[in-house]
Amino acid sequence: MAKKLKSTHNKYKSNVNKTLYKEFDKHIKNKDKDKSQYLETLSNKINIPSNIIAGAPIIYSVGRNEICIENYKGIIEYNQVLIKIQSKYFKIHIHGKRLKIVYFNDEEIYITGFIQNINYTS
Repeated sequence: MAKKLKSTHNKYKSNVNKTLYKEFDKHIKNKDKDKSQYLETLSNKINIPSNIIAGAPIIYSVGRNEICIENYKGIIEYNQVLIKIQSKYFKIHIHGKRLKIVYFNDEEIYITGFIQNINYTS
């Protein structure tokens, strides 16, 4: 009878992927760390908060009836009781009554209505 040979290809492939991605993850973490250090240094030199330079959303609220969000990426959901906005790092949920988007462009969105709460989710 012929002897069956076991293939070691999958075992080898698994080991290579683990090693490859491990090094890749280290590189990505170092790159993120370098970027955050650079942004921090830059923000200190020009006296601007680092979260603004990094593209974090800036939210202005006027009482309970107006809200302006800068540095957003897009509108996920829109109706009279809920507006979901995607920012670079998280989602912004605006709950209220008679919510209305007055205007929006590439940089900012302006919302009016009776704003009951604002939640942030990842």
